[in-house]
Amino acid sequence: MHAVVPNEDALEVEATVLNKDIGFVRPGQPVTLKLESVPYTRYGYLEDTVETVSHDAAQDEHLGLVFPARVRLNKSALMVDGVTVSLTPGMSLSAEIKTGKRRLIDYVLSPLQRHGGEAFRET
Repeated sequence: MHAVVPNEDALEVEATVLNKDIGFVRPGQPVTLKLESVPYTRYGYLEDTVETVSHDAAQDEHLGLVFPARVRLNKSALMVDGVTVSLTPGMSLSAEIKTGKRRLIDYVLSPLQRHGGEAFRET
């Protein structure tokens, strides 16, 4: 879970990148932000880009080593049932950083490919 935080002149999202994902994340990548307070399937989500990714890992109590990342928000509000809901510091959200493209068949076959190469080896 990530949070909206204040900055000097705009709101930002303070996100964490897992240690296993850090090799695939860099500034400039697109991010989908889904607010925890409203269902994104009904009210949508925000799209922005990764602004910075720390080179230094930080210890997270639950996730282990993570890398802090920042996403500057281009929009500070979302329409909910015709009413503008302003984003405020402390709001929780999830951030999905797009690291590449894969075809649907690649998702289906990747477990088979990963284990298939090991299936007929002797130890």
